[in-house]
Amino acid sequence: MYYYHKIIILFAILISLASCTKEIDIELPDETPKIVVNSFFTDNSRIKVHLSKSIGVLENTFPECTDATVIISENNIIIDTMYMESGYYCSHITAEQNKKYSLKVIVPDIDTAFCEDIIPEKTILQSVVYTDSVLINQDGNIINEIRLDFQDFTGPDFYEIELAGIDTARNDNIPVSSQNQNVPIWFDKNSDPVITSTGLLDYNPRTLIFTDKLFDGEHCSVRVYFYTQWYRDYNLKIILRSVSESYYKYREKQFAYLFSLDHDIFSGMSEPVKLYSNITGGYGIFAGYSSDEKVITVPINQ
Repeated sequence: MYYYHKIIILFAILISLASCTKEIDIELPDETPKIVVNSFFTDNSRIKVHLSKSIGVLENTFPECTDATVIISENNIIIDTMYMESGYYCSHITAEQNKKYSLKVIVPDIDTAFCEDIIPEKTILQSVVYTDSVLINQDGNIINEIRLDFQDFTGPDFYEIELAGIDTARNDNIPVSSQNQNVPIWFDKNSDPVITSTGLLDYNPRTLIFTDKLFDGEHCSVRVYFYTQWYRDYNLKIILRSVSESYYKYREKQFAYLFSLDHDIFSGMSEPVKLYSNITGGYGIFAGYSSDEKVITVPINQ
């Protein structure tokens, strides 16, 4: 009888597990190798491109592409053939704002890849106002505020805000290895409609992206809330990037993708995320941006 009861219990467990399964259709990429392009480029700098080749889902190598011919055009006129330097294909020319750059990537025995994008005109930060200790979050961290003011251009525009903290301590009582270190910064409690309208805050992004749909062609004053667990004075670099539409779409999907990597069967599985790509005949991203920045010193009130 005991043996019979064990069989019944085991059978019930198997039925329970079977009822918990869920079929997920995943669109797997073609196993035929494709060119993978990765490049974010900006004005007053050479364009640098990292090339690799796509792999099958069961492979675990990441083959770099070192036998490519990369032809670069500016406003549809061929201007350069890129050269290899330290693992990157580099242009001889420096990129400029408001010009369209395109690549033709030719690799033996692989489909030729094409891509193009533009560097938007730089948006100037007119003012930056820092306010300390405006809120406290549920973990007891003090939330600070940065208000950024700038003039938007007429027409669709896309933006990214990044905050970078740098410790500038010069103190004999502080180990040298702890000086000039990056100061960890986290966004929290952001409620400005410009920021919340993207619907991306749930992904805990490391930067904030947004569009000008709420202020097209007008002056914008956007408030950003953040905290840091730092206990001495530091410099805060505020970076406002004007980014292309392709840049924006890639970041939008990348935030969701990175967030999904932090979830597992115990915390709740996320739906598969397909990264955005603007590469014809391949994968990856080729996207332009310009940026303006200001640096302020943030004193820590003891």
